[in-house]
Amino acid sequence: LGMGSQIWWGAGVPGTLADIKLHRDASVEAVSGTQDIGCGTRTYMATITAETLGLEPQDITVKIGDTTYPWAPISGGSLTAPSVGPAVRDAALKAADHLREMAAEKLKAPAADIVLADKKLFDKNKPENSIAFQELVKGLRRETVFHGERGPMPARFAYNSFGAHFAEVEVDTETGRISVLKVVAVHEVGRVLNRLTAESQVLGGVTQGISTALFEERVLDENTGKMVNPNLQSYKIATSLDMPEIVPLFVDLVDPRINNLGNKGLGEPPRIPSSAAVANAVYNAVGVHLREIPMTPDKVLKALQGKEAGS
Repeated sequence: LGMGSQIWWGAGVPGTLADIKLHRDASVEAVSGTQDIGCGTRTYMATITAETLGLEPQDITVKIGDTTYPWAPISGGSLTAPSVGPAVRDAALKAADHLREMAAEKLKAPAADIVLADKKLFDKNKPENSIAFQELVKGLRRETVFHGERGPMPARFAYNSFGAHFAEVEVDTETGRISVLKVVAVHEVGRVLNRLTAESQVLGGVTQGISTALFEERVLDENTGKMVNPNLQSYKIATSLDMPEIVPLFVDLVDPRINNLGNKGLGEPPRIPSSAAVANAVYNAVGVHLREIPMTPDKVLKALQGKEAGS
């Protein structure tokens, strides 16, 4: 067994912008100049908007990836979700406040008592006193846009994500082959915006970590400095047959200071500790440290020979 831990920033970029657009036909748009490179940006933009306005994610049209849309940073460095998500939330909260004012006038109730849920707005003291979202937005004079911004972070605090991976491995001391049997990956990234996509992110990071730990090796020509194995035939990567059971777990603890959602980035964190966890498990199994990755069979056998020789 072996364990590896990580610390990573993932706090996001203040100043990120997003718009929420309400239309008289009850359609809703969430708009930002961000991108979705497979990390679930479209999903959490729709989810945040829907939950704030009492709708369903499928009711929201997400528009991203255009430089004419509100500014957003690059997708990288574990910063997309904690940048774009809070901006969307800010815009959606402003839209919700506007709708509460409209509903308060219709329902003859204080705006502070109006709840948005189940595609309607109702008086929390008299739930039967309600109006459908679709009916209410007919009262809009035109398309109404609400601008959101990801706010600053309080000074004098460190903003980081944390994680620990635990790996179970077997080492064949005759062949030097390492087999990873199971990885439990635990992460603290503030509020988890979508568990399915978060778990998928962890599975991808662990996969990359195991691949790096056991297979991936860049071979350079000593004379020219050129890479001599720049293809998937000679640059080996892990396949599905090499993957163990992977168990992603989350602390799911809201960070009250980092942004209005309390979330942090989950891009790089799952990738960081997995190789170290495997390496420490190898040491636990055979009693010798491998100080270089990938931990290929020849390196394992060489290390074992050195151990026997007392070097």
